[in-house]
Amino acid sequence: MNTILLPTDLSEATNQALNWARLLASHYNARLILLHVQPMPMPDTSMPVIGDLGVGTTVLMDTEPVYQDQLTKLAGQLEAEGLTCQTDLRRGAVKEAILEAAREHQADLIVTGRSDLSSFFDRLIGSEATGIARDAHCPVLVVPADQSDEARPVSLQKLVFTTPLEFDQDDTFAQAVALARSFGASLRVLHVRASNQPNLNDDAEMTAQLQAVYGTEPLPVDTVEANTVTGGLETYLSDHTVDLLVMTTRERDFLSGLLNPSLTSRMVKLSDVPLLIYQDKGDL
Repeated sequence: MNTILLPTDLSEATNQALNWARLLASHYNARLILLHVQPMPMPDTSMPVIGDLGVGTTVLMDTEPVYQDQLTKLAGQLEAEGLTCQTDLRRGAVKEAILEAAREHQADLIVTGRSDLSSFFDRLIGSEATGIARDAHCPVLVVPADQSDEARPVSLQKLVFTTPLEFDQDDTFAQAVALARSFGASLRVLHVRASNQPNLNDDAEMTAQLQAVYGTEPLPVDTVEANTVTGGLETYLSDHTVDLLVMTTRERDFLSGLLNPSLTSRMVKLSDVPLLIYQDKGDL
């Protein structure tokens, strides 16, 4: 991993995402791109329009120097810790700007925050993080905000790879295995057998494929019976200590629409555990 992109609104809501980006950048000696996107200004309809100039149609305080100064200070703090940082300040639609920046910087990972607050950035993450994960060329790590006064130290010791055991996930599972082994972390596979989901493929055969990727050591697999996949995941996470939950998102073909529709989106909004989302063809 060479480059990590961290979109930030420069508020405390993204502190925990920053801590994860800091951990990964330090571990991989990766370049960290600090991105802030200013949404396009909205017209102020209370102001008069004069002639064809549109004077007063948009009230915009030029805050770019303020945000750039904040980005520069944050980069300086991280560089003092030994990290390599670069700042990127953009204006436009937030989701599109994040995806564009990820492509331009050739990011290997996007780390984004998510909180339970109701700011513009929070609503974006709740509604568009799945779209970012689906459309990005690289994996996306969604980190929920810590609701305590101070962000907790982050660690990567226990990973859980969740799978429906219904389609080939060898490539994404191999990436999860590599991540776990790089950190010396444990890795378990979680399969939620939900009563509202069809069982189209043999679970033993699909598990054997993952075992072949994992190697000669027995692959730890946990199976949870539940009415819904989301409910099973929530039950598992409430009963187990998990540092990182790993999922795969796919194009919305017939099969993926039939199996766990919008599961990734629901978990992005509900999970209190950081969620690493791999694209079916992504590489980390």
